[in-house]
Amino acid sequence: MSDWQTRKTLLDKVRDQYDENSWEDFTHYYRPFIYQVIHKMSLSHHECEDLTQVVLIKLWKSLPSFSYDESKGRFRGWLCTITGNTVKSYFAKKSKSLTPQTSKTIESPEVERLAEQEWKIYISNLAWDNINAELAPRAKEVFLRITQGETTSKIVDELELSESSVYVYKKRIQDKLIKEIRRLEKELL
Repeated sequence: MSDWQTRKTLLDKVRDQYDENSWEDFTHYYRPFIYQVIHKMSLSHHECEDLTQVVLIKLWKSLPSFSYDESKGRFRGWLCTITGNTVKSYFAKKSKSLTPQTSKTIESPEVERLAEQEWKIYISNLAWDNINAELAPRAKEVFLRITQGETTSKIVDELELSESSVYVYKKRIQDKLIKEIRRLEKELL
């Protein structure tokens, strides 16, 4: 989505179940997040894909009557409630054929904790993807090497840079990344 719509605007648009472009935008941003939350509940890839689709169908059916009220909480809180309830229902159906040791119980606070962790990772990855193309290759290499734990002295030696250049590259990219994360947090909350 090149011209960024606010989350509220996107939510208003997806209320029309037959606006395919808005639904594509919505699923582009929220589907990976839903999948990751479900995946953290120790399910197979196939189960995660199936349950993600179930959640998206529930959202598609619910969004026309959904009324966002910021004072009642974040949109992703509602999203996580639907996701958590879908997984709980899945485990309840599945547990009838499982022994007590292999059945899972997912509590709401656990789903919320998982969702919050996954949201931070998701937003960080999305921010990186958004700024990646505009980064200078050398600066990007320095930043990635630092985030992978390489020492400044090793980077200085191998890339033949000054120590101050390494710190400048790191700071510039870090600032861009933080700015993009904040923007996404406002847009996709």
